[in-house]
Amino acid sequence: MATRWGVIGTSNISHDFAVAMSTLPRTEHLITAVASKDKARSQEFAQQFDIPKAYDSYSLVATDPEVDVVYVGTLNEHHYSVSRLMLEHGKNVLCEEPFCQNTKQVQQLVELARSKNLFIMEAMWMFFTPAFTILREEINKGTIGEPLQIISSFGTPMSESLIQQRNSGGSILELAVFSVYMSQFLFGPEKPQIYGTCGQLTESGFDKDASVILKYSNGRISTFLSHFKVDLPNEATVFGTKGNIKLYDPFWSATKMSINGSDINIDVPETKKPTRYGNSVQLIYEIQEVRNCLLKGLNESSIVPWSLSIENAILVEDIRKKLGVTICK
Repeated sequence: MATRWGVIGTSNISHDFAVAMSTLPRTEHLITAVASKDKARSQEFAQQFDIPKAYDSYSLVATDPEVDVVYVGTLNEHHYSVSRLMLEHGKNVLCEEPFCQNTKQVQQLVELARSKNLFIMEAMWMFFTPAFTILREEINKGTIGEPLQIISSFGTPMSESLIQQRNSGGSILELAVFSVYMSQFLFGPEKPQIYGTCGQLTESGFDKDASVILKYSNGRISTFLSHFKVDLPNEATVFGTKGNIKLYDPFWSATKMSINGSDINIDVPETKKPTRYGNSVQLIYEIQEVRNCLLKGLNESSIVPWSLSIENAILVEDIRKKLGVTICK
């Protein structure tokens, strides 16, 4: 029986989620409903992806008996409220990253899912990509020796007016979240010392760029940059005592990597429609993980467990505070 999905929000990432799912067998995955606060956008999305139900209310997805799990692809500021609504109505949830705007919200969602015996996962799709799987395997095999340094970046220019309009998020929460997660995935669960931070804030108090150094035990360091004003390499390199592994742009969904100087190209499925973000057909891997967990009766993924999302929420919040960002309550 197919896993029946509801999609909340008709954003670019929701578009790519639907494009990616269309490459999977309909006997395994079906989008049965989509909701947007704008009925016309919801109907257009439904028509584009052959979805039978288009709603103008999120609560209609929450109460739809033909939805097993909901993908939350709204603006960051709505992740918590929408995910909570779905859980309260007995729906399993895959929530786009970053999970929430603060640690308290993440903890509340986890506790609600636990109390209702429901599945919830932060959609940190980077962890499920073939490149990241290879990275993890090679490090575990000792190919680069002891990993001691990570250097990564994510910078994408946008107009100053768009930056100043933001009433949530910021470069750390929206861009550097991949770098933070990579750091904790490889060097955690230890909480690092935030050794250095530097960045500029918008008029509304959100970071539009940041440079961060995280210091872990035994000489391990992660250095990363995020920026809304300039293009950055958008690559990540892990340096070890015997070599290095590099994930090329975009490192969170790389289709090219190098191991000690030898390049590897990674094949991904072709899509009938173009995606709006680079290589985002690789969202299929987290989609498959959700189905596998549901079939096994699991409430959380072993790859992105609740503990990892909480760890990272705490670290992201602490970094933002160091930069001078006021954290929403």
